[in-house]
Amino acid sequence: MTRLGMAVVRADPELMVYTFLSALFSLVAIGAAVSGSVGLDVIASDPECVGDECGSELAVAHMAIWFVFYLLVSVITVFWNAAIIASAYERLSSGTNPSFSYGIGQAMKCLPQILVWGIIAGTVGLFINILEGLSHDENAPVPLRFVAGLASFIIGIAWWVVTFFVIPMIVLERAGVLDSMGKSTELFKRTWGEDVASHIGTGLLMTLCIVLLICVSVPLMMFGDLGVALGIVILAIGLLFAVLFFSTVEAVNRASLFYYAKTGQMPPMAAKVGIRF
Repeated sequence: MTRLGMAVVRADPELMVYTFLSALFSLVAIGAAVSGSVGLDVIASDPECVGDECGSELAVAHMAIWFVFYLLVSVITVFWNAAIIASAYERLSSGTNPSFSYGIGQAMKCLPQILVWGIIAGTVGLFINILEGLSHDENAPVPLRFVAGLASFIIGIAWWVVTFFVIPMIVLERAGVLDSMGKSTELFKRTWGEDVASHIGTGLLMTLCIVLLICVSVPLMMFGDLGVALGIVILAIGLLFAVLFFSTVEAVNRASLFYYAKTGQMPPMAAKVGIRF
């Protein structure tokens, strides 16, 4: 599955543009959140207030700002993943080369479901992150940290299983969110071994690429200022490309796995690139 995903991304490198746009829009949303939070402090600040309690009345407002933008980032991520999956599925199943606008158009057709799912996924993701943060909080009691860490791990795994095929169900079959969650669990049970293996395989390959980049760039940094500059450039560009490439491969793998879960067969493109299953 991972080899097939890499073949699709090599054949359609514009899929990485979707991933890049997802990251770009997410950064813009985070920047807006920072600006809004700082602007709130400036507008509502009291110059006569002195002490640690100053600004505490704005804590809820700050939390609301970050919660809204956290959900916005989640919706952005879901939208562009849907675009990648739609384009990749078209290439995998029919062998045609979809246009850049194809994936965006398919995602736009199910925008209401994407908005709902982005909000749900963002809310659950935030809850899991809160538990993870609590598990690493040195000021919290040890039993509480242990329970929070265990809960975040179990909930995270369960949520990953339940929602693995939600985005393909939404963008490829126009299913509703609740229906997608129910069918996603059924499909995952059929292909859980392939799902886990492809996820781990993609992660290992990305880790290997990052290690190789470090092995190449760090020695260069020992050769004066020019070496440092060259090493930093190689490392930065290499890391950016590796993250974009393998993040896109991960989304393409989900499209391949969805086809396999639905039909019991590898996508037609697999035979064209010499992959047998």
